[in-house]
Amino acid sequence: MTKLPKIALILLCLASLGISAINNPAGEERKTNAADFFRHPQKSDKYNEMWSYVFVLDNGTKIYVNYTWMYVPTQGFKIGTDFSIWNFKGKSHSVGRQYSTDRFVEDKSTNSISIAGGDYLMEKLPGTGHRVLFSANKNGKKFLDVSFTSAVNGVVQGDGVFNIDGNKFGLYVHIPYGRIKGRVGIGEDTVEISGYGYMDHVWQNEKPAEMATRMLTLSMPQQKSFIAGRIGITKNGTPYGYSIHNVEGVSKIIYPASVLENEKTYNPKNFPKNLTIAWSDANIPPLKFEAKAQETFSILSNFEGFLERNAIKLALGELLYKRGRSQTEQGKLDWTIAGF
Repeated sequence: MTKLPKIALILLCLASLGISAINNPAGEERKTNAADFFRHPQKSDKYNEMWSYVFVLDNGTKIYVNYTWMYVPTQGFKIGTDFSIWNFKGKSHSVGRQYSTDRFVEDKSTNSISIAGGDYLMEKLPGTGHRVLFSANKNGKKFLDVSFTSAVNGVVQGDGVFNIDGNKFGLYVHIPYGRIKGRVGIGEDTVEISGYGYMDHVWQNEKPAEMATRMLTLSMPQQKSFIAGRIGITKNGTPYGYSIHNVEGVSKIIYPASVLENEKTYNPKNFPKNLTIAWSDANIPPLKFEAKAQETFSILSNFEGFLERNAIKLALGELLYKRGRSQTEQGKLDWTIAGF
């Protein structure tokens, strides 16, 4: 009988128990840098990469922007941008665009990433002065031009790469919190805005639906302490990813140890009604919140036509976002729970 390597035996045992094998990034905790910000190309037709922003305005309006490098079946790699705004003068709006990858531009001399032609721009490294520009004229004009007037330093451990059941997942929380100012426009209605922002960046060598059944994004208005980050949950209920715990200006990476609903291990088959996230550092109190959504949003609503929507569905899955704000013992929490 052929002997299996030790790692194979461990993986088989974990699979039989319904537990995912998760290895956190190795290395020292450090600030995020330019190499983290730029694209991390992988040799896989399932590779995808996404730069994501959450902006919570002082009047309660919320804006979400994503910039995605993804593989679309029958079409090859594409660049996708999407913008959605909740409760802009009592209404919500969204738009998505696709571009060929030859319009993707990285300029390392100016630390910027853009779409040739000026529709989308991430300018300067994440931090104070970082700017995001989005524009589209599709079902009406949509416009966003926001800059960070202050920013807490991003933190990552080692190369930021997790090993999840043999697949790779890179995560960089570039801006856990920062104040923002700028303009947003819907149609001919353009207004000055201010609030706070969060920004992170992920890449995967496997389709998102295969690696996470649920994905949580967490951010908080700045206080003496706050928690901000991204947590994935595998189909077996095992959490991965990390958050930044910031206390009076000092940041520390914390990893999720467990995710519970009603004091039991959360089953990610369904969207939760409440969640408790316990951290690997027992000195950090669990984050408990009611998951009552202010908004339910489908990424497919940003794409027109049967063929386009189904191509995106094959590439990313039927991706729904539940978004809300909850009161916790640590303060107000703005969250997104995404699921397929």
